[in-house]
Amino acid sequence: MRRFFVGVCALAMLLAGAASAAAEKRLALVIGNDLYQQVPALSKAVTDANAIASGLRKLDFTVTVAENQSRAAMSQALLAFDSSVTSGDTVFFFFAGHGFEIRGTNYLLPTDVPAALEGQEELVRDASFAVDRIIDRLQARGARTLVMVLDACRNNPFARPGTRAVGGEGGLAAITPPEGVFILFSAGAKQTALDATSANDPDPNSVFTRNFVRELAQPNLTLVQLAKRTQAEVRGLASSVRHDQTPAYYDEIVGDFVLNTREGGPIEPRTAVALNVPR
Repeated sequence: MRRFFVGVCALAMLLAGAASAAAEKRLALVIGNDLYQQVPALSKAVTDANAIASGLRKLDFTVTVAENQSRAAMSQALLAFDSSVTSGDTVFFFFAGHGFEIRGTNYLLPTDVPAALEGQEELVRDASFAVDRIIDRLQARGARTLVMVLDACRNNPFARPGTRAVGGEGGLAAITPPEGVFILFSAGAKQTALDATSANDPDPNSVFTRNFVRELAQPNLTLVQLAKRTQAEVRGLASSVRHDQTPAYYDEIVGDFVLNTREGGPIEPRTAVALNVPR
């Protein structure tokens, strides 16, 4: 009788574990902002976002794509995405667009961020999204693993000839994420990222994204291996046009984590959700 009881308990635990594993999801929010209204527009953020989304769908992620987001639209996209995350999920967040650092805090800029002059840092803070806050809210929903990739290390978008804009040389500040989070920047701290190697560069994606997507398709790379291979490719390509760009990563995930466990053969994409709100 005791053996029967132990067997039943073991089976129950096994079934509970299987149910928990089945409930855990792979979710991604991918944002690309090109159509900035009061700071310089970009040309490759949307195509970068769609390239990332395509790569993630092949890895069993359910992907939400949001293009050219105003602050209100981006807030709604984040809220909707928050609501889909449950305890134990693996979450991937990608942003391509303008990013800006103010006193050590990194901000992601929506398309309607106002032009800001010296002393008007609060305008930028109030109109934008702090990276730390995005991490906090996704972890608060129970995300077990959060991978954040930011192709947002461009020049100071507020700089204007003949004006004293909000201070900054471009690039993002180094960050220390909480446990369970892996962050990859398209360039090192205070470095700027190239969209193209020249005016005639035919690639539709930025220097970082074109290489990251290629490495993402390689099976069985840990996040650190993925980051280091991307580092080497981006650094080599950027240096060929005399530009310093070495993607930086910040790893607070215990143990090794692999995004792509697939081995060969076609992969059926999972359902995508599109949020194409232009302004």
